[in-house]
Amino acid sequence: MKKILSGIAFAFVAACLTSSMAMATTTCPTGGYNLYSGLTCATNNLSFSNFGFQATASGGAVTPTAASVAVLPIDVLGDEGFQFNPAFIESAGKLQDVTITFTVTAAPGTLIDDLSIGFNGSFGGTGSTNFSEKYCTISASLGCTIFSVANPNGDLDKHITITPTTKLWITKDFGASAGVDGNAAISQVTNTYSNTSAVPEPASLSMMGLGLLGLGLIGRRKRKA
Repeated sequence: MKKILSGIAFAFVAACLTSSMAMATTTCPTGGYNLYSGLTCATNNLSFSNFGFQATASGGAVTPTAASVAVLPIDVLGDEGFQFNPAFIESAGKLQDVTITFTVTAAPGTLIDDLSIGFNGSFGGTGSTNFSEKYCTISASLGCTIFSVANPNGDLDKHITITPTTKLWITKDFGASAGVDGNAAISQVTNTYSNTSAVPEPASLSMMGLGLLGLGLIGRRKRKA
């Protein structure tokens, strides 16, 4: 009987630990950014909504469309976000720029506490590439901070810690300009929003309680023996 109770208790504890390490899941689509128009989607602890898109071009470059910017959700648990593939390849005199906006909301009991951005922008001659992210903590225009990466400068990724929050309004801008006599390219842009759970999930608490109850019964039986 002791072995049975012990097995049950440890099974509950193991199940609880497994629950707290839930598998990565996402409802955010993979494909062109046009798929995100009017959409609210979620990846693990974060939901994303209010997607917007603007683009410009000059010097004979084709103006990017939402469909031409590919999106791959990043579903790393606790570090969710997106990878964008704009396919910018600029020759002399050409420029392309895209601005993407969306809102990030943390699940109940979860706090967003740091942000990371990175890209593979390259250049030659007079060319340049850049990627900036503005994040706001009060509204789309209040409590805002901008951080960025660029090449030249060889500045390709950046990670910052923020005051933990449950919601962010995001504006991302990435562009490539060849200048008068150069070239520039961006094929990958990534951003992630690290987050932590402030409280255990209700299911995990219940399962842990049952596990501890089982262990308690085992202890009582040993003391009586």
